[in-house]
Amino acid sequence: MIDYEFFTKEELACRCGECDGGAMNPFFMKRLIDMRRSLGFPFHVSSGFRCKIHNENVGGTDGSLHVVGNAVDLLVRDERALSIISKARQFGFNGIGIKQSGKDRFVHIDDRLIFAMWTY
Repeated sequence: MIDYEFFTKEELACRCGECDGGAMNPFFMKRLIDMRRSLGFPFHVSSGFRCKIHNENVGGTDGSLHVVGNAVDLLVRDERALSIISKARQFGFNGIGIKQSGKDRFVHIDDRLIFAMWTY
């Protein structure tokens, strides 16, 4: 895992503590960085790459794009969450999951081929 502009390897790496941390897809990361630059405000990754075991342990779905480095969960709320949702579509992120209730609020974005939006 490497550092990228705006994002540290610690943010992006698998958090299982057992694997090598994995690697994000560089093409996915380029679009995420471009989106971050366009938005003009910071946001942090709560979940980036996940090994298969960690993905199962956190309740991730089979075929999760976190496992191949093509998904992130972003810690954002309120107006910033709305801005990210709108901007994500402009930057070609087709998977958008939204959790904006309770204390753990985030927006999931991924690189799936067909557009899908859902709530948690």
